[in-house]
Amino acid sequence: MTKVKDLAIAAGLLGAVLLYPAARHAVHAAEGGQADFAAQVGEYVRAQQALAADDFEGARSALAALIAIADGVVGPLAETAAGVADIESMRSAFKPLSELLAGMDLPAGYARAYCPMYDGGSNWVQVDGPVRNPYYGSTMLTCGVVDAAPGAHMDHSPRHGGRVFMAPDSFHHIEGAYPEPGVFRLYATDNYREPVDVTLWMGRIVLEEDYDPATDEFIEVESAALLPSPDGAYLEAEVGDRPLPADFIAKIRMVEDYPEDRFDFIFSELTSDAPIRTVAAAPDIPTTLPLAERIRPRIPERTLDIVSGISVRNDEIERLVAEGRFTEIFIPALQSKELALALDQRAEELPVEGRNEVRIAVRSLVRAAWLLDWYGDLGNKQQVSEAHDVFDEAVRGINRVYDGQERER
Repeated sequence: MTKVKDLAIAAGLLGAVLLYPAARHAVHAAEGGQADFAAQVGEYVRAQQALAADDFEGARSALAALIAIADGVVGPLAETAAGVADIESMRSAFKPLSELLAGMDLPAGYARAYCPMYDGGSNWVQVDGPVRNPYYGSTMLTCGVVDAAPGAHMDHSPRHGGRVFMAPDSFHHIEGAYPEPGVFRLYATDNYREPVDVTLWMGRIVLEEDYDPATDEFIEVESAALLPSPDGAYLEAEVGDRPLPADFIAKIRMVEDYPEDRFDFIFSELTSDAPIRTVAAAPDIPTTLPLAERIRPRIPERTLDIVSGISVRNDEIERLVAEGRFTEIFIPALQSKELALALDQRAEELPVEGRNEVRIAVRSLVRAAWLLDWYGDLGNKQQVSEAHDVFDEAVRGINRVYDGQERER
């Protein structure tokens, strides 16, 4: 998960607490105290797990059990969620209940989670572990981040000199290293950045693949098995002596019968124990400011300078994608988003046709920026590239409008 998502989580959870201060007090003051609250959270989480599994009846049953033990604050919210006719309505009604509970001090074993995509950003409570999104279910089961280990999601620092990505379950951190010619190693840490035993993991390194336009799929041409080290500290593949830059596609199945996860690693040189270069904010920006503020761009006075700033950052994203530095994409992507939103506010200066074109392009750019941030953490080059294609087309659309305005002048 990226640093900006962590800030969004904090903002979302703070909003939940501020939104329901009286309710927060009432729940903890309920007869029976914390034990009753823990029981309520347990039944709520049964409903959350059922929604994540697309099980409408199971969720309704769990909510009924919650209603039976709920206090006067939780009960009405649970009744509203239980009284709807379909699963999508239940997910919508589940949000107020979730936001309330996410603002509480949770019993041991439970964690807050946050999805930036659903309804402008939505919190929920789940068992501490991989993300299981109740708002999207199987459509986007792992969309979100678990706030179980403060600071962990902001830590993408390599432990072995390689490149670190977040697994789609938003719980495991995956690090690929190329310590010597012919050897690729993959390490894993959990949500707390503690090492994970990978003995039972299954995977391979794809060394070459071809794209089949007829099926819109990639076909593996050459691969090498990833085998666990004797102590389970890492997976290793013999990949042969390959020229630099070297591209390795790691395909990993963490649990049997689960889908494979893909991570694209690009190395311009052999890795060492020294950390790779990371992106930092400008040195004159106080580190005490939240990261979202430290990376926020200055909005130029001239509209054409805004347009130019978006184009420059688009070029930077293209370079980062080519170099495999996916986790660094979020800064130029989200800076471009801020510039594009400022541009949208000035669209009234344009003729009607140009104004509409810019606003359509801005909407497309903003969504693509969030996807670049999200996919960049996951390390899937195909997803990153597809998101950048959308982003790039939006930038081109903006440039076409303002290039036309310049010619008319």
